[in-house]
Amino acid sequence: MTHPLISKLPHREPFVFVDAVEGITANTADVSWTVSGSEDFFRGHFEGDAIVPGVLLIESMAQAAGLVLIARDLDRAHVGLLVQSDIRFRAPVRPPATIAIHALEDGCVGSLHSFAVTARCQSQIVADGTLVLAVARPAISE
Repeated sequence: MTHPLISKLPHREPFVFVDAVEGITANTADVSWTVSGSEDFFRGHFEGDAIVPGVLLIESMAQAAGLVLIARDLDRAHVGLLVQSDIRFRAPVRPPATIAIHALEDGCVGSLHSFAVTARCQSQIVADGTLVLAVARPAISE
């Protein structure tokens, strides 16, 4: 069963890269994303040697960070934008794999929220760094 917070993300399939929530606190999220190898993006990403695209690892970490903000204010509609990322890739992720993602909010100025993020696969760090999300209320259409 999908955790109810995941449905609060502003993304929908096939662009949701979090499929389980292990824990959420006021400033952290521990989530996971499982890739089987049958996902469509693998068809063209290193034929014969499938690797999870780095940009999708970054997006999964941004979605984890977004869940921290959503959990803190469930009644508010959120539109989040990834405005900055400084991520180091330590090792490739090959399917099948479960990627454990940790996001820790370590600062906030106005609508900008900074997160330290880490992605692990089988306890090995595969990517880590910082992300900044900008959060705003969606425009009300008339």
